Amino acid sequence: MWKNQLTILLILCFNLILCQSVVGFKIPDSLKNRSGKELIKSYDKVFRIDNVKSELYANTILRKGKMTKNSNLIYDGYYKLAHVKGLASENGHPFADSLLQLTKNFISNEYPAKAHIIKGTLLYYDFNYSNALDYFISAQKLAKDKNKDQYFYVKKLIGILKTATGENEEALPLFIEYYQYEKNKIEKNNGDIKNYIGSIFSLSNSYSKNEKYNKSKFYSSVGLKECQKYNDYTYYTYFILSDGISNFYLKNYKAAIKSFLSVEKEFIKNKDYENLAISYYFLGKTYDQTQREKAAINYFLKTDSLSFALNKFLPVTRDGYERLIDYYKKEDNQVEQLKYINHLFYADSVMAHNNKYIAKD
Repeated sequence: MWKNQLTILLILCFNLILCQSVVGFKIPDSLKNRSGKELIKSYDKVFRIDNVKSELYANTILRKGKMTKNSNLIYDGYYKLAHVKGLASENGHPFADSLLQLTKNFISNEYPAKAHIIKGTLLYYDFNYSNALDYFISAQKLAKDKNKDQYFYVKKLIGILKTATGENEEALPLFIEYYQYEKNKIEKNNGDIKNYIGSIFSLSNSYSKNEKYNKSKFYSSVGLKECQKYNDYTYYTYFILSDGISNFYLKNYKAAIKSFLSVEKEFIKNKDYENLAISYYFLGKTYDQTQREKAAINYFLKTDSLSFALNKFLPVTRDGYERLIDYYKKEDNQVEQLKYINHLFYADSVMAHNNKYIAKD
């Protein structure tokens, strides 16, 4: 049990060390003759699917932009590096801050709104919801009369913030509106596939948060089919996770376990340790419901290890600590019981600090 936890922590630390800096980055020979357009296409193809490759392409885009003094590539490189690092639980803020500084007086269809979007997104990843909302509102104001796509995309981002703070009923209409907007564009053959599929995932996730699990499963199924139809697997793993969560609450435990186990490898590869922790937590819950206590405790311990390694704690996983405390009380292991009482107190303090009030927009 402890060996498995140590392995995960070693993988996490190793990956964090590898990706700390882009100083001194050199374009690989295999990418030297690629155009900016080709590099962006390659990045889009692997984004959220292989974050190591995504970062390589983003670095190359930025470096090529600087070498050729192409401002559009420079802006895009900073944006992409900030986003991929944020997804990998690394510090993307220096890149977002550079983008904000470079584009603050640059008025175009995309900027400076896009710089505000990525800064807000990184703040959301940091649980800094109040400041994230400020950036999203700024982006929405900047995009309102210039970029309809950005304007509706920010609606989705505000919906995500509301979901994070438990305002699930208020978030759902925002996700429905964004989905309908993207679906309408796809039907008219002028939409963005990634945005469209992303809107389906947001809707599936929101229905799950609102405890409408059959609807969540329906949109997860739609999303998986659309990934295959358009050969875009950006959200494929997340649809599987969402479907597993719905199956857990609908008591389809065998299907839920299959889903949670199938996403583990992808989340580790992409350094998506937050979603890995969620999948481990639900594995623990599912094994508990099927009377496999030892397996359940093992996955609750894995969730705890990842949460402390990241120093990020999610309300959904909180009762995993209560289960660990009860287990070690039953085992008459006071040392471990006290340990997880302290872990619960610490997790509660972090979540209380992060869960700041979001003003109504």
